[in-house]
Amino acid sequence: MAERILVDTNVLVYHLGGRSDATKRLQGAEVHISFVTEIELQSKATLQDGDLEQIRTALLNYRISDINPAIKQLAAELRRNNGLKLADALIAATAIYLDLPLLTADGGFERLNEVMEVRSL
Repeated sequence: MAERILVDTNVLVYHLGGRSDATKRLQGAEVHISFVTEIELQSKATLQDGDLEQIRTALLNYRISDINPAIKQLAAELRRNNGLKLADALIAATAIYLDLPLLTADGGFERLNEVMEVRSL
């Protein structure tokens, strides 16, 4: 059975940019992402049409979780208790809701180790 993980935006940016350490961590895994990551990947102003096509093709390989009332409440609690940015709170709340470890290159998530499993890239 494949490892199931929720992947933070930065890991996918590194993977799509060709960083082998990110690609290796994703190989063989059942990759879940938050809708926030889906939006963030497609939002950079300097993206060209070819970049967007690559991103949209890659997104077909991931399970994308949309917002729901439980994720909203968890995100609000995480922001209140941990001072997270909204996007980070939504991503972390999605991982908690799905009961998945979060794979990230953002050290700021380490403060959540008591409420969820955080794995560093």
